[in-house]
Amino acid sequence: MQRITNDTRRERGLAMLTVVVALTALFAAAALAIDAGMVFVARTQAQNVSDAAALAAAYNLIDKTGPTVTLGAAEAAALGVAGVNNAVDNASVNIDPNDIVYGNWDLETETFDTGVDLGDPDMVTAVQVTSYLTDAGPNNPVPAFMARILGLDHFDVSATAIAYLGFAGKFNAGEVDLPIAIDCCKLAGSDCKQDYCAAGAPIINECPLVENPYWAGQTATCLEFHNTAEQNACWTNFESGNNSVNTADLTGIVRDRNTYPISVEEPIHVDNGDKTPVIGEIEERMMELPPYGEDEAIKDYDEDGINDSWIVRLPVVECQTDLNCAGGNAMRVVGAVCFEILEMTVTPDKIIRGNFMCDTHPRWSECDLGITGSGGLDFNIRADLPVLVQ
Repeated sequence: MQRITNDTRRERGLAMLTVVVALTALFAAAALAIDAGMVFVARTQAQNVSDAAALAAAYNLIDKTGPTVTLGAAEAAALGVAGVNNAVDNASVNIDPNDIVYGNWDLETETFDTGVDLGDPDMVTAVQVTSYLTDAGPNNPVPAFMARILGLDHFDVSATAIAYLGFAGKFNAGEVDLPIAIDCCKLAGSDCKQDYCAAGAPIINECPLVENPYWAGQTATCLEFHNTAEQNACWTNFESGNNSVNTADLTGIVRDRNTYPISVEEPIHVDNGDKTPVIGEIEERMMELPPYGEDEAIKDYDEDGINDSWIVRLPVVECQTDLNCAGGNAMRVVGAVCFEILEMTVTPDKIIRGNFMCDTHPRWSECDLGITGSGGLDFNIRADLPVLVQ
């Protein structure tokens, strides 16, 4: 028979204590692992809710027909989207309206400024949404399971997202037709924010149509490039890095179409002046004289052998008040419009006559400006789809 000594009892006691400590540590690790997994799942679900709510709010942030800021619509969209999502121990997630914050997202500094005028559609570009799963918030916290043996009965989780309704990016090469840019303030009022079509599409800088008998007695908008009070158009080379807006390059653009993408983040250079050869080249292209072939955007309405309608897409640049497009100035692109050219005079005047187009125009369906989505009359080129920036 083995004799049990005090030393043996001491060793067994130490072994038992070691086992107890080890099991406690093991249970604690298991508790943390299980509950950490639950917290990770809840954090992911809360982030999904915040992301979806921020995107929905940003999508409804601006009514582009104004444009005007629509915070009510943005809030309703955020709350509605959050409510159809679930998270751990929450069949639907509620967001406190106070946790929906509006402001301006600065692309360069990647900062969110909430101190802007919330009524200014040019400044309100982003929405920040935070969802909370906490015992003090509108949703249930994440319940603890194994961690209860450590005295923890729940975990608090939150997630934040910022969605930015910014600018659409660029017009691809070929999406505008001629090296002509329109002065925004001549088209959309002194603040460049008036809805041209809502105003009944008035004729701007009105003048009679004189070259084609088909339009006899009618008037149209005159695009004028010379530095006068009537000037409403500029010449442009579509380039941001080249301020030489010369006749040779402009004529080449008329012949070969625009080959440059136009970024709304990079200005294009503009100039004024007669540039008679450029208008002459535009006329030859409209008449489909050699080397130009048939263009489906150009029509002969009365079939008299004279083309009398040409739909062109033109960029709109920031207001030219007191600048007059002079000297190769760099100007920001703020939108685009469709313009129907009806006729032009090369000499002695250098004028292109036609009309800016709205949805009542008989050839409106042929006006496709792609990214702007509504005939180009959204002069901030707001993106149709917002993006998450944080």
